[in-house]
Amino acid sequence: MKMSEATRPPTNVTELKGLIASRALKLPKQLEQVARLALARPDVVAFGSARSIAVACSVSPTTVARLATALGFDSFREFKLFFQQHLRGTASSEAGGCF
Repeated sequence: MKMSEATRPPTNVTELKGLIASRALKLPKQLEQVARLALARPDVVAFGSARSIAVACSVSPTTVARLATALGFDSFREFKLFFQQHLRGTASSEAGGCF
């Protein structure tokens, strides 16, 4: 189920950081742990599974999926794709746009 427009998924990592910062006190502790890991190590989310991320944060895989939907993504898969696209963009800009 898609959430309201107020919780639409962010379009980039900068927007995601702002979204998390504005909700930092409202996110339950376990969701905040996963959010901090995602921002500090986007590669872990981009290439990991909900289970591997959960293990890294000492939470359940359900908590990882719950963060994705709390941030406005339809699923963990969409959340993961967001980070994959971010890393592709970062790699592309560091390489001057070509490989």
